[in-house]
Amino acid sequence: MDLTITDQKGAVAAQTADWIMPDQNPGRRWTTARAVSGLVTVRYRMKVTPFEQGGPPFGVKAAGYGLGGNTGSLLMLPELPEVRQITLRWDLSEMVKGSRGVMAGGLGTITIQGPSDSLLDRWLLAGPLMAGQSAYGHDFNAYTVGHPPFDARAMMTWAGQTYRVLSRSFGYLGVTQYLLLIRTLDAPSYATGTASVANGASLITVGSPTFLPDQSESGLRTTIAHEMTHNWVGYFDDSAAPWFVEGLTVYISATLPCETGLRPWSECAEEINRKAAEYYGSEARNWAQSRIDSAPFSRESVRRVPYGRGMMYFANLDHAIRTNSNGRRTLLTALRPLFEKRLKGEPITLVTWKAWLRAERGGHEVALFDRTVLGGEIVRPVSGAFGPHLAMVANTGPNVKDSGLRYAWHPTVGDAPHAAVH
Repeated sequence: MDLTITDQKGAVAAQTADWIMPDQNPGRRWTTARAVSGLVTVRYRMKVTPFEQGGPPFGVKAAGYGLGGNTGSLLMLPELPEVRQITLRWDLSEMVKGSRGVMAGGLGTITIQGPSDSLLDRWLLAGPLMAGQSAYGHDFNAYTVGHPPFDARAMMTWAGQTYRVLSRSFGYLGVTQYLLLIRTLDAPSYATGTASVANGASLITVGSPTFLPDQSESGLRTTIAHEMTHNWVGYFDDSAAPWFVEGLTVYISATLPCETGLRPWSECAEEINRKAAEYYGSEARNWAQSRIDSAPFSRESVRRVPYGRGMMYFANLDHAIRTNSNGRRTLLTALRPLFEKRLKGEPITLVTWKAWLRAERGGHEVALFDRTVLGGEIVRPVSGAFGPHLAMVANTGPNVKDSGLRYAWHPTVGDAPHAAVH
């Protein structure tokens, strides 16, 4: 709203064009009616995204006396290919006293090397922020805006501990700078999260003043751990590969915090059972991955199958690697060379994945992967797949046959968390 463009000659009219290209976000381009010169100033106002609007958290939404969202929904950026550096400054003088702005890249004024579109797709918060550290610039930085139904400072401290465990366990990236943002909407809301692997950041959305009936601090810790784990799991180069991107992320975030004493095993069992139920209880549990990929995004019960299917596959694979090495190696230590090659510019594709799998476990494992993860044959958990601290118990309820959910995992009585080797 109220868009004005001026240069050294005065006001400049502009026309707009909208587009939606395949596999890209929708966009809007403003083109000036004449060539501009000198200092060009663009001013505009915009409303925050209504709370009722669902979908991914790209919209900028009000959170307490502040706001949070994605730069792609907030910034108009110049199309100047010759630009190699861009600076962003916050003016929050009309916000609550003491307000600050933070986004992936820094707190307050930030300068980024690269073209102007380097500012796209960055999570941000602005307002009276609560910080999880004494000053920005540590390896782990966290901020909260709004009034969450939990101890925000304690949650951010826990997240920092989890981040450092993930850094040590994956190993290949070292301890790089990471930003965790938590925005608290002024209404009950499910805790959701989205990660930006390219920018080393994630945005967590929660509601206020209370959790919804089936929400809890345990679930929020699961969400935070999951989104941060994406920073190391990363992506495939030639396909979406949700069985890897999400399945491996679920497996690691649902086990590693308990293996290292950051969470009780009861919380990890809760998450494993939830993801197993989403997989074995879905009508798409026997669907091939290609069929799942073509299903509408709105079919949540279908879209979630690769999360649980991948988790179960990687649990079995980790168990096999540990068993064959007498506990000297784990899934993460075995995967590390693959991740290191990706870091050096060799992308992970389905071909390179199968080559790694064949070298690690043999041709029979590749065939099993094809039948189950890609083909849809049920992944059957092996006893001890999630380690000695969780017992696999057969479900005997009346709906087991129909749902396919034949097992559940429970903490071993009297078992304490142990330190795993990764």
